[in-house]
Amino acid sequence: MSTGMVALPLSEREALLEQIYRRGYELEQRYYGCAQCVVAAIQDFFPIDSSLVKAATSLSGGFASTIEGPCGAFTGGILVLSHFFGRSREDFANIGQLRRPGPLVRVFWDKFKESYGGDSCRAIQEHLFGRAYRFLDSDEYHAYEEAGGHIDKCPAVVGSACVWLAELLLDKNVPRRKV
Repeated sequence: MSTGMVALPLSEREALLEQIYRRGYELEQRYYGCAQCVVAAIQDFFPIDSSLVKAATSLSGGFASTIEGPCGAFTGGILVLSHFFGRSREDFANIGQLRRPGPLVRVFWDKFKESYGGDSCRAIQEHLFGRAYRFLDSDEYHAYEEAGGHIDKCPAVVGSACVWLAELLLDKNVPRRKV
């Protein structure tokens, strides 16, 4: 998706990435829902329809807060990459476009594995906290919050995911929203 746009000067790019990190961090800290917060933070800087934010609802905390399955920040990021680079309904017959986002998803995925030792909600919690908390158990969820769950731990994961996504989008010259 090339628009012929000129790359941002390094200082502007760094400032933009810092804004994007802060936005993702603050959204997760305030509203929770890592998948939605990733999509919403990216939406504040790149053109994404609000229906994608809604579609990310049950992808947080693993799948539906079960901590099983991928980290919501990771799946939210895959939704973003698929939004910009995936196959549209109009191009459904073009099987080749099905794999188009794959190389970018792999780069994004590698960042999670390198930074957090895995890509699942459980693995990331174990990396951050030394254990995993079951969100659907009220005592465990309370302990997660007391351990910094939404104070700094998961907000930092969301902020980092937003930066990694923004870097990929900027490198592919995806047009930005005016902020």
